[in-house]
Amino acid sequence: MDKIVPAFETTLFDPTLSDACSELAEMGIDSLLDEGICKSIPVVSLLIGIGKTAQNIHDRNLLKQTIKFINTFNEKTISPAKIEKYRKKIKDKPQFAEEELGRVIILLNSNVEIKKSELLAMFYRSYINEEIDWSTFCEFSDITSRLFISDLQLLYEIYRGNISDTSQCPVYKADRLIALGLLDSAMKSMSIGSVSGSQTQRYIQTNNLGKQFCSITLS
Repeated sequence: MDKIVPAFETTLFDPTLSDACSELAEMGIDSLLDEGICKSIPVVSLLIGIGKTAQNIHDRNLLKQTIKFINTFNEKTISPAKIEKYRKKIKDKPQFAEEELGRVIILLNSNVEIKKSELLAMFYRSYINEEIDWSTFCEFSDITSRLFISDLQLLYEIYRGNISDTSQCPVYKADRLIALGLLDSAMKSMSIGSVSGSQTQRYIQTNNLGKQFCSITLS
């Protein structure tokens, strides 16, 4: 982490380097390696160096996840004053950089779906903008790591009010979102049949945490 955290910080917060990462996103990993464009981007260059040209699947995945995170993070304007405030904090107290940026790198390293790195970047951007605190970022990052990406659409439909009970959606998906702490539920009805057995329908809605999750990731 001694080298990768500073390289990640530099790439993430330098507009010229983040623009370069946007160009890399349009290229395949093999093209990126062949053309050597990555040499000018600290974190990408370092990751390839660690991976000895990123030939194995694990290193290539981390590279893709990191580029996606940086691109998404910089898609929307972040207050320059808040970026400067944050950079000063981690410069004055390096343990914050290790804890916070180091955590992000570990999370990116564990991601398989690119979408999870995109969500993570949205939450981190909200954290830097001081819209959420560090504790909430950690909670959202933990939820994202356990989330089934295929359940996102259902979550958004419930958030928008298009679905209000479990008769309108796959119950097992609603149960997963409830288990993640994003939905609240209440009994709607119960039926007992000799053939089908008992069936319970529940009202479902996004709770405060779920609403905040959706608000950030849909904005």
